[in-house]
Order: sequence, then structure tokens, then C-alpha cells
Amino acid sequence: MSVRRLASRALTVAVVVAAVAWAIVLRPPFLGGETSYVIVSGESMEPTMHNGDLVFAREQETYARGDILVYRVPEGEPGAGVLIIHRVMGGDAATGYILQGDNRENVDPWRPTQADVRGKTEWHIPRVGLLVAFMGTPLGLATLAALIAFVLVVGRGPEQRPATT
Repeated sequence: MSVRRLASRALTVAVVVAAVAWAIVLRPPFLGGETSYVIVSGESMEPTMHNGDLVFAREQETYARGDILVYRVPEGEPGAGVLIIHRVMGGDAATGYILQGDNRENVDPWRPTQADVRGKTEWHIPRVGLLVAFMGTPLGLATLAALIAFVLVVGRGPEQRPATT
């Protein structure tokens, strides 16, 4: 078996394993999963998180002081529906959590309840959100299409010719 064919099979197996792992562990709520993906926008969580970081948040039954939550501004409030990533300073699920950005002097004006919380930040990847946002633009999609076409053309290699005798 050629090195190229072996590498191709290894890559295929890696992609399948990654897809299965994503489907089990990182599936978003609209596909029946528990993981929300959010791109940090702004400076309110610096130095912990920065603009463009990609955040993975998962719902929990309870949240504690110090947890970093992703929540929607409650309905009926100014900014309703906007996603916020801030740290729990107090409160509870029933009466509402008291949250504050690490780079803010005051607590948030909203008191989200359990229904408003999308989840606790499990981990984040610095700056990857910028790439994700770029891929949603026409230029990003065109770049991705060109990259895929390039890999398909280059990956084929020279045409195999039958041996002559």
C-alpha cells in the first residue's frame, strides 16, 4: 500500500472519529445536544477571554459563584435575546443570577433565571471565533471552496497509467 493511500485512509478515519465525537459530546441544542457555541464580542471578560474567542458552554442543573455563564438577556428587558458571557457573583436559579464581566466595575442590570442561561463555560479557544465568523462571509465561503478544490486536484496526484510490456 502506498504512503499516499495510507495517509488518505488515516485522514478518513480521523475525520470519522472526530465527527462521531462531535455528535456525542459537542452537538448543539438545535440538534438535540447540550453544547452552545458563542463567539466573544467585546472586552467585558478580559483578561480571561478576548474578542473573537470561541466559547463552548454546557447546561448544568445549578451554577455557583465564580462560574462563567452564557445567558440571554431576559425577555421584556432592554437588549432582550442578546447573548452575554459573564461571571456569577451571586443569586440563584429561581430569583435570578447576579453576573458581572471580569473587566467591569458594576454588576449586570439583568437577573437571568435558569430558563435564560444557555450554560456554563466549559472551555474556550482563543481567536478561533474570528475564523468562524470569517467563514460565514461570502469571501470566507469562497476561500473554503477554493481550498477544497485545491486539495481535491492536488490530492489526486498524477494519473495512474497501466504498465506496458
